[in-house]
Amino acid sequence: MKPGVHTSTITKADKTDLDVRKQMSEIFAEGFTQWLGYFSKDELIIAKAFAHMFVLDQFYVAIINDKVAGIAACTDGKTSSVRLNKKELREHLGSLREAWQGFF
Repeated sequence: MKPGVHTSTITKADKTDLDVRKQMSEIFAEGFTQWLGYFSKDELIIAKAFAHMFVLDQFYVAIINDKVAGIAACTDGKTSSVRLNKKELREHLGSLREAWQGFF
């Protein structure tokens, strides 16, 4: 590819050969860590904690040069675009009890 030439596409997250989940979670963390700072102020920890939640067939990703540049959920209102797993959250963020102990 020539310098300055970019390839871009928008596709469903479950239809690309790229491993988009990690990149999607990094974008999510960049946008939401300010509100999830109660659990951690570290964007990497937030990204790891929430990477599992994306229901990929409910998301579109904008890809520029094989890197996810943006994400958008698009549902029918009946199917959720995220599915939280308590075990995954606990693994990365600890329990709510531990969080409260650190708070006080």
